[in-house]
Order: sequence, then C-alpha cells, then structure tokens
Amino acid sequence: MVDNENKKIEKAINFYMLANDLKYIVDINESIADHIYGAMILATAINSEYSLTDDLPKVIRTILLSKIYDYNKAEMEEFLNRKYKYAYEVYDYYFEKTLEGHFAHECVMLENELAAFFYRFDNENFDISDYNRFYILANEQGVFDRIGKNEKNMEIFRFYYLNRVLKQKVRSGWDSTHWNISNDRIERISEHCVGTIALAIALKSEFDVDVDLDKVISTLCVHEVGEIKIGDITPFDNITPEQKQEIEHKAIIEVIGNLSNKDNIINSIFEFDKRETNEAKFAHYCDKLEADIQAKVYQDMGCHHPLTEQQNNVVFKCDKVQKMVENGANTPFDIWYEWDKPIYDESPVFTRVLKYIRDNNIKK
Repeated sequence: MVDNENKKIEKAINFYMLANDLKYIVDINESIADHIYGAMILATAINSEYSLTDDLPKVIRTILLSKIYDYNKAEMEEFLNRKYKYAYEVYDYYFEKTLEGHFAHECVMLENELAAFFYRFDNENFDISDYNRFYILANEQGVFDRIGKNEKNMEIFRFYYLNRVLKQKVRSGWDSTHWNISNDRIERISEHCVGTIALAIALKSEFDVDVDLDKVISTLCVHEVGEIKIGDITPFDNITPEQKQEIEHKAIIEVIGNLSNKDNIINSIFEFDKRETNEAKFAHYCDKLEADIQAKVYQDMGCHHPLTEQQNNVVFKCDKVQKMVENGANTPFDIWYEWDKPIYDESPVFTRVLKYIRDNNIKK
C-alpha cells in the first residue's frame, strides 16, 4: 500500500517537474513558463470579452500541456499514454480540430507576438498605467490583427499588460531579504502560477480527490493578480493576514477592471481566499505546496545559502524559526517543511507529498 502511494506521488511529482523545468528556459527575455502564463491570461481575457467557449479550463490546460510537450516529448509520452484525455488535448493543440484547440493555439501565437513587441522596449520598471499608449502602438504595428480591432480589445490588452508585472516580479521568498537564492534565474510570480496549475493537474490525475479540477484551474490562473499592485507580501513583512487580504481584494478589483466576466473572476479569487469549498481548499494547498516544492528544488540545485549565512533573512530572525533550528533544522528546506507542515493537516495526500519531496532529490 505504501509503495503504491509513493509510486503515485512519484508520478505526480515527475509530471510537475516537467513544468518546473520550463521556469529556467529563457526565450525573448522571458521563460517558457512566463510565455505559458501570458497565453493563459490572454485566453482568460479574450474569453471574457468574446465568450468563445464554455470550456475555458480546457483551453488553459491545453496551453500548458502542449508547451510541456514541446520541451519534454519523451517524458510526456509516458504521462499521455496513461492519461488519454490529455493526449487528445495535446493533439488538438497541434491540429486544431476543436474550437478549444484552435483557441489555445491562437493565444500562444498572440503571446509570442506580444512578447516580441514588448522586447523592443525597456520595461523593467514600466508604468502600469501606460497601457493605453502601448495599445495604440501595438495596434499600429498589427499585433492585434490576429483577433481584430475593436473596443473590447482595449480591456484584453490592459489585463494582459498589467499581468506582465508578474513576469518581472521575483517571488519574495527568494529575494535578498528572505532566502536570498543564488541562481541565474529566480522564480517569478507568473511562473509560480503556472506551477500551481501543473501541480493541480498532476495530483488530480494520480489521486481520487473530490474537486472540480476545471474550477481549480480557472482560479489558480488568476489567483495572484492582486500582487500586480501590492507585490508578494509574506508573513514576515509586518502586515497582518487581515490587512493583506483587505488591500489585496481592493487591488484585485482594480486589476480586473471592466472585463465583461469580471464578477465571476473576482468571486473565484475571493472564494479561494475563504477556503471553504473543496475546490478553494485544494487550490490553496496547491498554492502552498508549489512553494514548498520550489524551495526543495532550490536546495537540490544548491541555490540555498547555509543557515550560518542568513543574517539578513527576515524569516530566519523569527522566534518560531529559531526554535526550529534549536530542535534540529539544518537546512532552509527543513524550516520550510516544519513551517508549512501544519497547513496540510486536513489533507493526507498533501501531507504525504510534502514528506516525499523532503525525502527525495526531485531535481534530477
């Protein structure tokens, strides 16, 4: 029984790691995971304005699966041989047999055009209120010819433009005031979002989890949009959870703007924050576990500084963390593990996966 459980976890993590690998492959100044996120955001915004499909989660999933397949064909074949449904979705992306396959393909193509367009500008610290000027310029250069020119496209472009912030913001847990990761490529918020969706697909594929995966995917795609305005606030940044949620909810409403489907998008994120439904709890666990896995990936890659070099780390100065060290924590991931372990008390699946990543080298 234990061996069977471990085999399921191994398969889930192996699939997730195919997506994680895309965080380190850079194309047009962004990672492949960044491009996947951009295409997903375009799909969300375009469907909001044009209502092209009733199955947006399939489009989002197809974008992710097809790009993983592009870069990991041999490894993906084993997964697709077991999951025929997903094999058909990857096939559909390349041959565009259904509306969803065509839609996914068009979103990837438009993301590529927009990424190339923005590459011409130095936007490391671009003004997020400057979307109107860039929309006019993009239209003049024919970027939006793929979906036509009308007023709806302004909302699509605005939402996409604002979400470019998440392609540039490093996750706070890895920055110089937290764990100060040493690597040429440090995870962005956008890449984390892609990772959470891959993890949700992986765990739902291997375990009999009672959740609507489509709802989880739609929520995880947009669950960090508030951070466009407020940044990635951690529990160590002198802001209470209540204060964070208040300012983040206000930011979410501002970022969503006037998208036609704004109410559904906003409500899905607010439901995620309440963690009352099975889907919200599962999405929350995926959000947390993806960060735990990334911490272990960095440890397996040798990117963490030892605990003796954490003088400027606001996490390490916490009394709770110091107690962990006194009790035998030797590595940064030991602290991640002990800190997050209670989160999954109600979920045996996530508890077992966390233990598995602790006990195994997952960055092979």
